[in-house]
Parts: sequence; structure tokens; C-alpha cells
Amino acid sequence: MKFDFHIHSVFSDGSSKIEEIFKLAQKASLSALAITDHDTTLGLKTVDVFSKKLKIPFVPAVEFTAVENGIKFHILGYNIDFESHELMEYSEHLLEHLNNISKEQIKIIQANGIEIEERDFFNEGQGGPLYRAKLLKTLTKYGYLKEEEIMSSLKTFFGKGAPCYIEDTFKYYDFEQACKVIKRNGGLPVLAHPGKIKKKDESLYNSLINSDLLDGLEVYHLDNNPEVQKQLMEIVNRKNIIFTGGSDYHGDYNKLKTPICGIWMPEEIYDNLQPYIRNK
Repeated sequence: MKFDFHIHSVFSDGSSKIEEIFKLAQKASLSALAITDHDTTLGLKTVDVFSKKLKIPFVPAVEFTAVENGIKFHILGYNIDFESHELMEYSEHLLEHLNNISKEQIKIIQANGIEIEERDFFNEGQGGPLYRAKLLKTLTKYGYLKEEEIMSSLKTFFGKGAPCYIEDTFKYYDFEQACKVIKRNGGLPVLAHPGKIKKKDESLYNSLINSDLLDGLEVYHLDNNPEVQKQLMEIVNRKNIIFTGGSDYHGDYNKLKTPICGIWMPEEIYDNLQPYIRNK
């Protein structure tokens, strides 16, 4: 059985449209999937449409950004109510905020002699925010950058101190708020790729993976080494919570170019999320 419960589309920082993701999933014979776009539920009605059209069941999901002690990390919300007005308002508010940042960055790019209209940049958003890679993708279409240079050029353009750097002042949830908003809207909070957090702050990592606010841990992810996986599974078994996994597919906007269902995962992950799968 094949499945993938961590995928990103153009509604956040992925390069693939939702229709394209479902066609790739169909080609790979996936039994189920979850599109877990960052901080937005705006694409999930489209996910429902293509799930029904191409007969691939899905789990409605989101991946929220949370901040503790100045450190950003992510919490997946599975079985989220994608018609929730609270979540839609949050999604639209963040989209507006990120679009305003993009407008400032476009002005900087234009002031450096790059003659591309603002609307041409925003066309690359395709329904989602103009995350940094999408801005650079627009440059490739006009010959200012090579496509294979997009990911390696992110820091050059947008890193701290770089010409297009603008601080993101959006007030993201803290850990407790993120877990509570997921639960309030019918979902299960699952800590995303904990191995990434461990690299940033081991104390925060230990605090989060042991939190009673979580309903699960993402164990199977390329950023979790075998030692982290073992530790996470010990907590899963001790606390009787679920474990999940996925490729974290971003299409072209990933240095590793990990394909959909591009990592090995045990079938127990499907079993853990099976009660929340729609359009079976």
C-alpha cells in the first residue's frame, strides 16, 4: 500500500498545483494522501474536488507555523474542519500579510534593474502566497536566473542582510495556541519533523515531543535520523498516541527534490489515519 500524508501545493510553498499532485498520486497508485499546506486551509475545497474526481481519498490537513523563544517550528493538524470560518480567516489574514511583504520585495527587485511587472510575479502564486522560491521562479521565466539555481539562490536574495530581506512580523501561534486551534476545529495536532527542531534547540525538542497537548508525532520524515525515530517511537508507545509520516513533497522547491511517496513508511501510518480519510 502506498500513501503520503505530508505534501505541499501552490497554496503554500510547493510548486505543484493540486490537480497535478493528484495526477502524480494516481500515477504512483496512492491509496490516500494529505495536502498539508503551511498556515492555510484555502486549498482544501479544491483537494476535496480532485479527491472525488480522481478517486484518491484524502485526509483534510494543514501545517501550522508556531513560535517558541523566537524559534519557528511546525505542527500538522489532521482531520481539520476545512470549512471552518476561523481557519479561513486566519489563512486569508496571513495571505494578505505575505502578499504585502512580496510587494515590497518586488519593488526592491525592480529597483535593481529587473523589468518584470508586479502582476507577473503574483501570477506565480497560483492561489497561494509568493513564497521566496516563487519570486525566483518568475526570474527564471524572464532569463534572469537559471531554474536549477532557485533553491541555492534563496539566501543570496532573501537571507538576513541580503537585498530582499524583509523581517516577517506576523504573530504566529505559540505551541499551545496552535494545538488548541487544531483541536477546536476537529483536528489532531501532530508535531512535524521533530528532527529539525532538535537541530535548532534540543531543550525545546525534548519539551515538545513529551507534551500532552499532542495527539501524535511525525516519525517518518527525512529530517528524522534513526536515533530520533527510535526516541519518538518510544514516546508514541509509552503515551499511546499516533505516529505519522510523509515525503514533505514541495515539487521543484526542495533541494532534495523528494518525490511524492519518496520515503519508506510502514502501513501502520495508514492505519493510524484511516479513521479520518474522506471519499473512500
